[in-house]
Amino acid sequence: MKVTSIILAVSMALAAQAQKNQASPSDVCSTDITGSGQGDLDAIKGCKTYKGTITMEKPPVDQLTLEGVESIQGNLIIRGSDTLTSFRAPQLKSVKGELSISQHTRLERLDLGSLTEVQSLTLSVLPVLEKIDFAAGLSQVDDLRIEDTRASNIGGLKLERLHSFALTENTLMKKFELSAKEITGKLFVVGNSNEMEFDASQLASVQDATFRNLAKINLSGLAHVQSDISFHQNGFSDLHIDNVEDIGGTLAIANNDHLTETSFKKLSLITGALSIGNNTQLQSISGFPSLNAIHGTVDLAGNFDKYEFPQLQDVRGGMRIQTTSSSFNCPELEQKFKKSSVVKGSIWGCKSNMDANNMDPTIGQGGAGGAGGGGGLGSMPKKQKTHNSSSSSKSGDDHSSDAASISLRGSFVALAAGLLGSLAM
Repeated sequence: MKVTSIILAVSMALAAQAQKNQASPSDVCSTDITGSGQGDLDAIKGCKTYKGTITMEKPPVDQLTLEGVESIQGNLIIRGSDTLTSFRAPQLKSVKGELSISQHTRLERLDLGSLTEVQSLTLSVLPVLEKIDFAAGLSQVDDLRIEDTRASNIGGLKLERLHSFALTENTLMKKFELSAKEITGKLFVVGNSNEMEFDASQLASVQDATFRNLAKINLSGLAHVQSDISFHQNGFSDLHIDNVEDIGGTLAIANNDHLTETSFKKLSLITGALSIGNNTQLQSISGFPSLNAIHGTVDLAGNFDKYEFPQLQDVRGGMRIQTTSSSFNCPELEQKFKKSSVVKGSIWGCKSNMDANNMDPTIGQGGAGGAGGGGGLGSMPKKQKTHNSSSSSKSGDDHSSDAASISLRGSFVALAAGLLGSLAM
């Protein structure tokens, strides 16, 4: 009887040990890792599917390789090394959470050749990385952020839909083609090469967009903007977005020194403000043949001699015009828009023959790129010092000091820093 009991006890112990040994691989493949060396990654190379999160903080090595893992259910975060020169994950196909590789000042090689799907992808502060290529075709990403690299192009992006996309401070990148047809959040393209040609001709809808420092831009397929869109300090001479029908926030065009022509042939409604300021070569405010209603403010400043809004019937905010031209006809403008009650807001101002140094900044003119960027109506750094207009309307004289108080709901968005912050992943 005792022998039987002993045999039974031994059998149960062996069975328990066997069960434990069988469970160990599962535990290895589901436990979060916080490490810094190759050994931490080697420990999971037998896991095709890894169910945890991998975080490598300041790895003090020059190379890291994630072998064997094809899918990560959590996040993969590798950041903060001044020694890492190479990171490879040759079999990695998908990351259900965040994939972030950032702040590696010596990283020269990045191998994500099998990656096709990730919830959010950040490649940030990689100042010597010259090649970014998703050889298998990266087709599913919600939030994509690529900033501060030496890459001249990005290969293998096959995206049709994004939530947000930031492409910033890639100073050697001269061309980029965006395949996405829809962006449901923010699009932010700022500070890349001044020769950058940005082609988003497939994009039909975007919630919010900021473009800065571009040599050329193609938005020929864009039909709908849900919130604000701004063009700031670009080098292109023409801005043609002839398929856009409605803008749900503010349209801001500011500080584009080579801009001579704008064209928005189908645009009928701007729910926020129309702000065009300090485009020094723009001699005519035109290219809006279908624009019927602006629910915010019309805020125009520059060197223009004339304007053309043939269909404009409803401006629910105010109107402020500032121009250096001595031939601009303010009384005619007032008769057409103010006295006929097209402009329904209480604020009105028109001044011609101005000194450019005395102009107040328009919405979006003073900031780093967003439609509500620094200054503009509602946030004036200064008042006009003199009334040097040769043809100002009486209403404009009466209310010139009030122009600084114009503020319209929906006309403002965060500054560029705020936009970047909201894209932080």
